[in-house]
Amino acid sequence: MPRYFFNIRDGYDLDEDEEGIELPDIEAARAEALATVEELRDQLTDAGNIELEITDEEGRRLLTVPFFRGSHRGRR
Repeated sequence: MPRYFFNIRDGYDLDEDEEGIELPDIEAARAEALATVEELRDQLTDAGNIELEITDEEGRRLLTVPFFRGSHRGRR
């Protein structure tokens, strides 16, 4: 089973996930990322520039999920 890593990027700073999680596929990793963002979003005071990025075991970025705050969700 592949291992996916969930890094938190705040502008140029990167907090790397050194353990990762074994999941069956990228769709399961996407679901995990969305659940994590939903859980952490309310704990962060300014999540506008923070992203959760998923990488594989070789460090390739596969997907990025932004942390949107309430006013940033809708488009005008």
